[in-house]
Amino acid sequence: MNVSGEASGPVVEADREAVRRCQAGEADAFRVVVERYANVLYGTAVLMLGDRSEAEDALQEAFLSGWAGISGFDPDRPLRPWLVRILVNHILQRRRRRFLRVIPLPEAPLPIASPETGPELAAEQAWQRREVAVALAALPADAARIVVLRYFSELSLREVAEALEVPVGTVKSRLHRALEKLRTELERGTGAELLRSHDSSAPQDGEAEA
Repeated sequence: MNVSGEASGPVVEADREAVRRCQAGEADAFRVVVERYANVLYGTAVLMLGDRSEAEDALQEAFLSGWAGISGFDPDRPLRPWLVRILVNHILQRRRRRFLRVIPLPEAPLPIASPETGPELAAEQAWQRREVAVALAALPADAARIVVLRYFSELSLREVAEALEVPVGTVKSRLHRALEKLRTELERGTGAELLRSHDSSAPQDGEAEA
C-alpha cells in the first residue's frame, strides 16, 4: 500500500508516456493530462481563492502554461508537483494583483454527529478558516507557496521538493520558517483586521449583542 501520498508506479509511467507524447507535439496527450489532474488542481484553486469562477480561470491559465512549458519538462520527474507549482504561482500572482483582497476559504462541513456543533461554533470555525486564509495571503510569496503546496495541495515533503526543485531538507527548514511567519501573522491579528475592513458581517470590537 502506498501511504506516502506520492503517485504509484503505473501513474508515474502513464505520466511519463503522456509527457513524451506532448513533447512530440501530440495535443491529445495533454488532454489526457488535463483529465487526470483537473479535479485535484481545481480543488486546490477553490481552497486558495474561495471562488469557483476564479478557480476555473486560474486552472485554465495553469494548464496553458503547462502546455507551453512541457517541452522543457523532464519526463522522469513527477508531473503532479510540477503542475501544482504552476497553478500556485498563478494564484499567488492573482492575489498580489488584488492587493491582498479578502479571499475566504470555502466552509468545510462540520461533523453532523458532534454534539458541540451549533450555529455559534460553526460561525467561529468558519471565521478562523477565513482568518488563516487572509494571514496566508499576507506572507511573502515563497513562504505562502510552500505552505500551500504542503497543506492545501497535500503534497508529501518529497513532492514539494520536486515541485520547488530543492532537497527535502531545504523544504523542511523553509516550511518551518513559513509556519512561524504564519503564526506571527495570526498572533498579530492580520487576518482579523483585514476581514473586519472588508466584511460588514464580521464581529466588531465592543459591538453590543442584540
